[in-house]
Amino acid sequence: MKRINYILIAIAFIIIVLGFVLMAGGTNTLEYNPEIFSFRRITLAPIMCITGFILMVAGIMIKTKDE
Repeated sequence: MKRINYILIAIAFIIIVLGFVLMAGGTNTLEYNPEIFSFRRITLAPIMCITGFILMVAGIMIKTKDE
């Protein structure tokens, strides 16, 4: 694997971690909190995670011209 593959994998890892951080809920589980249904947790975070996983696969599968 070449340098570009490692860069793609590192970017993908950061995007995946950021997506899971955005998806994280509050600490209080004893009462109902409507914040769990926000755009950030329901839409944005899963899209970021899926994008990160796709980039991860691309970083692993892409072959450079030197190979």
